[in-house]
Amino acid sequence: MNYHLLRVSLNRFGKSPTELEPTQINEIRSQALREFRIETMIVNSPEGRDVHVPASVVDDALERIAARYSDREAFLQDLDDNGLDETRFREAIAKELHATAVLDKVGSRSVEVSEIDCMIYYYMHKDKFSQPETRELRHILITVNEEFPENRPEAAFARLEAIRQRLQLKPQRFAEQAMKHSECPTALQGGYMGKLPRGQLFPALEAAAFQLKTGRMSEVVQSPLGYHLLYCEAAHEAGPVSFREAEPKIREHLRQRRTRMCQKVWLSELSRNDETQEGADDHDN
Repeated sequence: MNYHLLRVSLNRFGKSPTELEPTQINEIRSQALREFRIETMIVNSPEGRDVHVPASVVDDALERIAARYSDREAFLQDLDDNGLDETRFREAIAKELHATAVLDKVGSRSVEVSEIDCMIYYYMHKDKFSQPETRELRHILITVNEEFPENRPEAAFARLEAIRQRLQLKPQRFAEQAMKHSECPTALQGGYMGKLPRGQLFPALEAAAFQLKTGRMSEVVQSPLGYHLLYCEAAHEAGPVSFREAEPKIREHLRQRRTRMCQKVWLSELSRNDETQEGADDHDN
C-alpha cells in the first residue's frame, strides 16, 4: 500500500507523500487504496495465474528507478522515508509489472481492426484529416562570431553567398555541401530540417521558406543564429490527407480504443465476480 501511495502522490503532485499537506494525503489515500485493490484483483485472476514476469525484467525496472538517484544511499533513504525497503519495493514493482502484463494479455483478445473499419472511421471523421501547408527543407548555416575572422558578419555572408553561387549550377549537390560547410548539427544529415509547417522557424526563414517551390533554393537569409541558405525538397500545400496516408494512424487509434474497451469490460466482469464472491463469503460466515 505504501508503494501505491508513493506512486499516486508522484503522479498527482510530483512529490513524495512525506512532502504533502495532510489534506493532500487524504486526497490520494482513497485513490491509492482503489488502485491497490484493482491491481490485487488482476494479479489473482485466472488470467493472472497464467502470466509470469521474469525476474530479470523486474531487476531492470528496479535498476532504472534507482539510477535516478545520486547514489544508492539516497535511493534507500527515500524508500525508508516512504515506509519501504528494497525487498518490499521490488515486490511492489513485480506486482505492478504482473498486472500490466495481464492487461496486455486481455487486451490482445480485442477484435482485429480491418481496412473497412479504418475507411468507415476516415469518412465519418473526414474533417479531422487535413494537413497544413508545409515545406520539406535542407539548410546550410554559417554562424556569426566576431572572435573568428571567417565568421564575422561580412565574411560569413560572403562564404555562404559563394556556396549559393556554386549550387545554382548543381542544386542536387546541396546535401553534400551542407555536410561540408554547414555549422549546424543537421549537417550530419545533409542539412535536413524535416517537413515543417508554419510557426517553427525564425520569421525571416519562414518567409523565405514558404516562397520556395520544390527544387528551388533561397537567397542568403539572416537569423539570430547567423546566415542560412535554404533548399526546398518538397512543397506541400494545405489540404485533405488521403485515406492511405491516414490509415496507419487510424488503425493504431482504433486498435488502442478496442484494447482499452476489452480491458474495461474484463475488469468490470472481474469486479462483479469478486463482489459476488465476497457476498457469498459473508453469507457463509
